[in-house]
Amino acid sequence: MLVGYRQFRSKLARVIYDDEIVGADCEKLFNREWLRANSDCAQVERGKAVMFEYKGVELVFKQYHRGGLAGRLVEKSYLYSRLANTRVWREFNMLRSMRKLGLPVPRPVAARCVSVPPLAYRGALITERVPDSENLTEALCSKPVDNALWAKLGGLIALFHQHNIYHPDLNASNILLTGTDDLYLIDFDKGTIRNAPSRQEADANLSRFRRSLDKLMGRHPVFHFDDSNWAALEEGYREKMAG
Repeated sequence: MLVGYRQFRSKLARVIYDDEIVGADCEKLFNREWLRANSDCAQVERGKAVMFEYKGVELVFKQYHRGGLAGRLVEKSYLYSRLANTRVWREFNMLRSMRKLGLPVPRPVAARCVSVPPLAYRGALITERVPDSENLTEALCSKPVDNALWAKLGGLIALFHQHNIYHPDLNASNILLTGTDDLYLIDFDKGTIRNAPSRQEADANLSRFRRSLDKLMGRHPVFHFDDSNWAALEEGYREKMAG
């Protein structure tokens, strides 16, 4: 058993939770009706983060869902092999491991995996909300971010790569910026901790991030990003990797 973490079964569900924040009654936090009644969300929709407060702690609920055609058919179910391999369990334990390394990621609070016989499952995750934060997409739609902060972000991405952590869905919406200019990475449900990423994999990770920024520029009438920002990010990345 993980120190500070407890697990239990509830019918077809398995739940793991941080007993410093929530108790054995935490399964109610995954209930849609409870979330509607205790948050500002009129609907608990797939793919939408739900912010709520519980026992004085700000938390975030996330329901796992499929994208594309598969998502329209079975949006919340995944093929089940073993609990440790489920996306929800992997992300919960990955967040726990990254926080042990001192990396800026949200604190995992609880995860729930529900078996859907015969071979599928549904999952949801609750994390502690990063205070006074907005995602980078929101920030860039409202104001420019100076190049020193872009360089800091490049160094942060390099730090994750140095710890053999790969975030295949790196985009502006998965980066949080706080009011004190701290940066966090979120949404690691597709992430992995593995052998050091190759140079090609690292470059592809950065290229994907750049493409996502270019797409956002075309989507939003105001989006504060230019080539000098990207040059600063690349320089920050190179400096961190060299150091």
